[in-house]
Amino acid sequence: MTRFLTALLTLLILGALPNHSAAQGPAALGQPNWREDFEGPNPSWTEAGGDAQYAIVQHQRVRGAAHAGQGCEWFQINGQGGSTAFVAHEAGQPRVIDDLRPSVWVRADRPGLQFVAEVVLPRSIDPRTGKSLTTSILGTSYTEAGRWQQIFIADIPRLLARQVRILRSQSPANIDGREAFVSRLLLNIYGGPGITNVWIDDLEIAGHVPVRAGGPPVAQVSIAQPSSATSPVIVGNNQAAQPRREVKLAGSVLLVNGYPIFPRVIEYRGEKLAALKQLGFNTVWLKQVPPTAMLEDARRLGLWLVCPPPDLPETTSPSPASPIGPEFEPVLVWDLGHGLTDEQLEANRQRAERVRLADTRDGRPLICAPSNMLRSYSRQVNLLLIDRRPLGTSLEMPDYGTWVRRQPLLALPGTPIWTTVQTQSGEGLRRQLMAVSPGQNPPTTMAPEQIRLLVYTAVSSGSRGLLFLSDSSLEAQDAETRQRAVTLQLLNLELDVIEPWAAAGSMVSQAESSQALVSGTVLRSDRARIVLPMWLAPGSQCVTPLAAANPLILTLPGIPESSNFFELTAGRLEPLRHKREAGGTRVTLDEFGLSALLFLAQDATIIEAVTRRAATNGRRSAELERYLAAQKLEIVTRVFGQIGGRVNPQVVPQEQLAKARQNLQMCDARMNSADFAMASAYARRAMKPLRYLERAAWETATTGRDSAISVPGASSFQTLPWHWAMVDRIAAMRPGANRLPGGNFENIAEMVAGGWRHFQHNMPGIQTAADLVPDAAHSGRLGLRLTARADNPENPPAMIETPPLWITSPAVPVEAGRFVRIHGWVNIPKAIIGSVDGLMVIDSMAGEEMAQRIDKTIGWREFTMLRAVSQAGPVAVTFVLTGLGEVRLDDVTIEVLEPSAPTINR
Repeated sequence: MTRFLTALLTLLILGALPNHSAAQGPAALGQPNWREDFEGPNPSWTEAGGDAQYAIVQHQRVRGAAHAGQGCEWFQINGQGGSTAFVAHEAGQPRVIDDLRPSVWVRADRPGLQFVAEVVLPRSIDPRTGKSLTTSILGTSYTEAGRWQQIFIADIPRLLARQVRILRSQSPANIDGREAFVSRLLLNIYGGPGITNVWIDDLEIAGHVPVRAGGPPVAQVSIAQPSSATSPVIVGNNQAAQPRREVKLAGSVLLVNGYPIFPRVIEYRGEKLAALKQLGFNTVWLKQVPPTAMLEDARRLGLWLVCPPPDLPETTSPSPASPIGPEFEPVLVWDLGHGLTDEQLEANRQRAERVRLADTRDGRPLICAPSNMLRSYSRQVNLLLIDRRPLGTSLEMPDYGTWVRRQPLLALPGTPIWTTVQTQSGEGLRRQLMAVSPGQNPPTTMAPEQIRLLVYTAVSSGSRGLLFLSDSSLEAQDAETRQRAVTLQLLNLELDVIEPWAAAGSMVSQAESSQALVSGTVLRSDRARIVLPMWLAPGSQCVTPLAAANPLILTLPGIPESSNFFELTAGRLEPLRHKREAGGTRVTLDEFGLSALLFLAQDATIIEAVTRRAATNGRRSAELERYLAAQKLEIVTRVFGQIGGRVNPQVVPQEQLAKARQNLQMCDARMNSADFAMASAYARRAMKPLRYLERAAWETATTGRDSAISVPGASSFQTLPWHWAMVDRIAAMRPGANRLPGGNFENIAEMVAGGWRHFQHNMPGIQTAADLVPDAAHSGRLGLRLTARADNPENPPAMIETPPLWITSPAVPVEAGRFVRIHGWVNIPKAIIGSVDGLMVIDSMAGEEMAQRIDKTIGWREFTMLRAVSQAGPVAVTFVLTGLGEVRLDDVTIEVLEPSAPTINR
């Protein structure tokens, strides 16, 4: 994918380089000049390999398109995967001196090209070959797509000295940088997947002083293949290598060789790396230090890794015997651990220092996933991973987005956040469903729509990277795994297109929508914008609504008048109707489903690049969408067969299923005619009647319930058969005697004796209390009141990191195979602030993933949770006040359901 933000980001890098104007030439420097003007008929650049899969389509001298004079050299390259495809030019072997400054003029239809110098160290020998060592010095990058731009390599002696220090840490041999010279100049002409056109002119070397006659021989270096895992930079005669990929953070933007990257990370479960690459992931997350073979495989495929650093000695000085050497070049970020608490803070600080000291790549970021103390941990690492799994829970999608946006408030300002993406259901729900229907394997994969909403909510809320969680291998051949793999591949194709905005864009506004439940975040780069409208109806984290608005009207504030408006579809950009009016620009989508990608740009070059990228993905996107629609048709047909007529009588399933089949037939016809955009449209249309049926069945199941998690099985459409199986079983039961002592909250001594426990997390500026008061009574004289208040109520914390107060009931023993009813009354006079979770009611059988969340209530509200007991043991319930406010509880019971007494006919 072409990266459109390199212009701005390269300025951040160039700001650190010496200030050379283009007018400065050899005369000003007092040194002779070396020049190639490309006016002759024969090409002089030669192919030099790289890590991308590419082919040179055209290579010739052309006239009439030059930067100066008449001639220039032209390449047309078609490639995919990787990040480099080099061409090389002889440079006359200039010595590395202070005044040495190669430059070249480049014009291309895509940004991202980079200038590189290969430098020979004649006084240093590669012990493997007996030849001179060679290293690479990176220059500036091409950013102004469609225009001639001079790129150069400046301050080579300083950069080489730094490289020599790195080489010394990697090799026991003596590394001597004296008498170094440039063997040749390289240009990375790979602009991303697809076709890139490159014109090259006016190659000059200011300060060109050639090595003396009879000097050391020039090492012939090829970079067509990746180097060995033990030394990707130290290379000699006939040793393959590629320029080192530099990773660093510029503010909140992660850069690789100056380009913004949006990590699409998959949790590793033993798959072949090539298979994960094919699914569109650019990064793999490992829980262990990767072996050498995996490092080599990742480098060959152009994949990044996130993993723990190798074990390092506890020392305060660099250790040449055990640095983090060049074999770890494919590691993008070092992982320092998950679930970290305040107890591990000091150990983590020391470990971070040892990693930075031992890492031979300067600036490689560190990441960790703390469970609390985000501000303290953000002082030690560069990135934070936050983990929230809302799918199939009581946490609404808009609240999840608010949580992602607010988490950075708990860290140091400017700390980038990566988020996890849930793709499978949790263990608590699976245990419940297995207990309801023993011997039946419940579904584990989340629906594609839920995963999509989760991804785009995270991106819209400022996440700079996504870790897709995975409990099992994506190479398995069962239907659920194939659906999950196809869902992730389709999302990766879309994320690849919008990478410049996801990686480095800033949220500038929210679109106003003609549909109240549609929100649309506007992300802006320096020359383009994207809009991510999504239909976030209540319960979307469980089952998405029909979500068909025809048309949908969005009003976008602050859009330049000369902007062009498109919808990104499979295979092409569809122009959108728009009109300037008070308050912004009105954009009309004639057909809107669950989500969309809108593209706004003024620059014709950017529009052309995105158009080309969309065309590259068109066929595959349509194929994937068609597969998911066919899978959903099969699932909806099967589930409706299992739940029977448990749906609103006005809903006629056969009519909706027929509509879906008809649209799939139209999709196939368009696929056969290679109209991939319309094939994709028909696949999406096939989804609409199926989502309508799913939502109708889910609403029937949840009508009259406190929430979707009150009864196991209503947290997704596919689990509704388990929901109705449990409902049918408990219909013939009655609540038994209450087994929970002290749940009437009338006597503090009875509560203490019964085993009620009160916990609080002391935080500066916050006062907490748990007491029995008359105001909290639903019945009787007293009830339980939980309060958490800020010392300064006029300026409360915007986000509470750790729940300030919670109370846990005594453990009630229950036999395996029984059903339990947890019941009570709650009154929350005002909305709880500082948290999106409000009051959480958590039972010990299903855990936090099936917790009921309750915010402000209108008077007293009843809550009920029905659970299946998978194995004999204690059952308890915990009430967690997650933010600031007041909660009143009363009449809490835990009852084991008993068979109803048989009716006696008289």
